[in-house]
Amino acid sequence: MDNEQEVNKEIGDIRNQSSAKSLKWDMYLGIILLFFAVLLGMVAILFLMMFGGEFLIVAENEWIVYAFTIMLFGGTVYCLIMGILSKKVGRLRGLRLLLIERFSNKNVRLVWVLFWAIWNIIASILLIIVFRLLYLGSVEALDEILIVVLAIPFFGFSIVLIGGSIKFILEKFWFKREARLMRGLTAIGFIFIFVFGSFGTILAFWNPQWSSGVQRQVLFTGNLFGSGYRIPALIVLPGDIMLAFCESRAEAMSDRGDIDIVMRRSVDGGETWGSVQVIQNRGSHTVHNPCPLFDNLTQTLFLPFCVDYERIFIMNSTDLGVSWSEPVELTDDLGGEGLYCATGPGNGIQMKDGRLIIPSNIGGACVAFSDDNGATWQKGGYVGNGEEPQVFESANGSLIINCRVGRGESRLMAVSNDGGQTWESFYYEEDLPEAGTQASIFRFTNTSTHARSRVLFSNPNYFSRGHLTLRMSYDEGLTWNVSKQVYQGPSAYSSIAILSDYTICILFEAGKYDIRESLTFIKVDLDWLTNGLDILVPI
Repeated sequence: MDNEQEVNKEIGDIRNQSSAKSLKWDMYLGIILLFFAVLLGMVAILFLMMFGGEFLIVAENEWIVYAFTIMLFGGTVYCLIMGILSKKVGRLRGLRLLLIERFSNKNVRLVWVLFWAIWNIIASILLIIVFRLLYLGSVEALDEILIVVLAIPFFGFSIVLIGGSIKFILEKFWFKREARLMRGLTAIGFIFIFVFGSFGTILAFWNPQWSSGVQRQVLFTGNLFGSGYRIPALIVLPGDIMLAFCESRAEAMSDRGDIDIVMRRSVDGGETWGSVQVIQNRGSHTVHNPCPLFDNLTQTLFLPFCVDYERIFIMNSTDLGVSWSEPVELTDDLGGEGLYCATGPGNGIQMKDGRLIIPSNIGGACVAFSDDNGATWQKGGYVGNGEEPQVFESANGSLIINCRVGRGESRLMAVSNDGGQTWESFYYEEDLPEAGTQASIFRFTNTSTHARSRVLFSNPNYFSRGHLTLRMSYDEGLTWNVSKQVYQGPSAYSSIAILSDYTICILFEAGKYDIRESLTFIKVDLDWLTNGLDILVPI
């Protein structure tokens, strides 16, 4: 009986302490939380529309984001309504009284409220981490003013949650007086437990698999929250010497900032690799988009790259990548001044007539070409609305280009009969889905050396960045009837190269949870790709 009286007394005390002023602040807080909820819901939807393809685990579980948005909006509306009712009738209503009446033990009630206070602080920290990832991923895609607006709900919720929790802790343990969490903070905390707990549970059981028969090794290791490696480019040189290039990023999530070009070298067909070498470092500038190509006539290796998406350079090596010349700037020669500039990424090629081709984006998708073994370079015609192009030469000598387009669409392809100077036969290849990422296309065999022509293509087989798949065409890229998944998990940019024994090699972005965890090198063969239904028949 005494215990029940104590509970009733505490309920009465809480009601008495809820003065008109505190009730008014409860109502104001409800309005503020509703405003933040609307903004955060807009951010969640915008994230799925613009960057949902960036993270495979989000794309495959996007229902959590929608459920979170609905719960957050509904929860804040409830808190606002209860705040208005409380002010109108002069007393508190809702979950708090129910919990006090149920938890008759004072210590249990204290632990319950203290748990929410501590959790709300943790949730605030997680919110800031999420915003940091979104900021790094969207800083180049959105205007600064829009990013500031998008930051409001993240920092707004964090300030309210942390402020409310600290206020409760100070009043309860420092000033030694009755205290409660501000109205709505427990409900908001529960909603954040749902979203972080749901994704946390999925992460705990997330275990994407490699397809059987894939030989693999990690060449570059990074992480999502710091430095990392992205944008692979793989090339095979005479003697099965292999070079693996990529960008070394101070911030793995960002396409800007302190980025260098690095390389690893193998002299045994990719079985073992030398240490990471820095090929280009320009301090805090962005050095990006390596796109190597080899001149078989002069035995010269070229490495074009760009700086700050504004300038184009090229360097060369005459000893198969052991040493390099000083870079030469090509920006003016290619008409790139004042334009967005990005070579590749991936590989360039040499055509049968000796023309060197660098697939590029110089104010639009195009190629740069040289007819004098790299002494001078010219820019070809624009392809259309594609970007990050890759090319191969068809059996009849035409140049075929394959470009990235919007996520969820089909890859853009076009044909040039003059080596990239002009383009025709534009079409979207329905057999090649687009995940909003670069892809690799590469000549495997041709009818001058083998009984069948074969072209390879690799990219994520999903609307998000995951499920890297290798495809093959027997008709110069018109159809892609052969397809096999390489890896089930997060994957994005890739680069194909072929060894002298026709082993297929791919260097691509991969990880268990995120594409920035590694650049992984794999080996497969035709037997693996076709499940034994096709064999190489030399002529």
